[in-house]
Amino acid sequence: MNTQTVELSAQPHAVSDRLVAARRTRRGSAAASCSASALLGLMLLVMAVGCGPKRETFVAHISYVLEPKQSLPEGLYTVAVLDSDAEVAGTEPGYESDDELRAKKWSTIAADMMEHMLLQAGQEFGSRLTVAKRRDTRRVLAEHDLKAAGLVDAGTAVQAAKLLDVQALVTSKLNIRIDVKKSKTTTFDLSDIAGGGGRGVGGGYAHIRAREIDKVTRNTTVQCTFSMIDSGNGSAIVQYSPRPITKKDSKGGGVLFGRSRGEADLDPVDEYIGELVEVGVREFVGTFIPQRFEVEYKLRSAKSEASGRAIRMLRADEYEAAMEEFQAALRDEKDANSDEVVFAMGVTSELMGNWESALKYYRQAAAMPGVDSDDLEIYQSAKQRVQDHKDRIRRPQSPGAMQQASAATVVN
Repeated sequence: MNTQTVELSAQPHAVSDRLVAARRTRRGSAAASCSASALLGLMLLVMAVGCGPKRETFVAHISYVLEPKQSLPEGLYTVAVLDSDAEVAGTEPGYESDDELRAKKWSTIAADMMEHMLLQAGQEFGSRLTVAKRRDTRRVLAEHDLKAAGLVDAGTAVQAAKLLDVQALVTSKLNIRIDVKKSKTTTFDLSDIAGGGGRGVGGGYAHIRAREIDKVTRNTTVQCTFSMIDSGNGSAIVQYSPRPITKKDSKGGGVLFGRSRGEADLDPVDEYIGELVEVGVREFVGTFIPQRFEVEYKLRSAKSEASGRAIRMLRADEYEAAMEEFQAALRDEKDANSDEVVFAMGVTSELMGNWESALKYYRQAAAMPGVDSDDLEIYQSAKQRVQDHKDRIRRPQSPGAMQQASAATVVN
């Protein structure tokens, strides 16, 4: 009797303990479910943003002619272009031979670029300069054991110029640095989001796993030095050393389902070197010969409908209408602080031939808070370019001026 009572009296305690344990389990499960739900909701939101409405795009092609900074001496008609003296640094230990091969390659390519731009300027703008064929230049200098690359001294320049029968030599030096940095980032994996079993989020299981993956960033920097040497006395007719130019390439794994990235995932470094060397060579040639400068920007609509209409107006070459739509976009709270819209207004200003306004918008875009690092690099580059070029850009003649010139020609 007592035993049974004990058992009966003990039974409610056992049931009570199981109920308490069950409540704790449910609370723990609920808390875990809430955390999982919050993280899952955030991740699904990221995915939803990435899969949102299609953004309007437009590739803006900007082209203008730069007037030279200085005139060449009277009577200077013939020049020869020597190979560049190129140095490459930054390759990982054990791969120094890659630097040597790349330096040798760009020693020739940079000089070929120079020759091509000089010839092209002669055809487009009527430059009086005649450029000696570089194949003959290398052969003649090799026959006389003279240095065929780099910034030669005055005595060697005079001797080489006489052998080549030219009035001036164009020499250059390239310092190319390649810096690669590797780091870690976090990505998230999801699985069984909509699975069965009656447990987890949405009646199924939600397994969310965070893991570390590799990301890689490469900065390619080119520093150029150029000279045109007088064959008569070895003095410099033109000297130019632009500021170092840097271009970044970065590959990360992504927030969701990312994978590790390495140098093999980056764009070919020689493409970046070529772009930077071409900018330097064009800037140098543009100091004494008119040069056409071209750049492209890919623009995308932002969040407001007005920004989408603006991009469509750009595709139709309706620049003033596009500018009005961009201004409307900035008045919309969705795009009130959009650096993309402000930068697009700078590009539109350039397409309209208003470089002062373009510079103003580029500065504004670069100074806005929260700008993506890759976008900031583009904004700052555009700002610097317009700042350096705006006073040398050849303005088209007005219709009235063209009519007067035509009438003057007829009278004469």
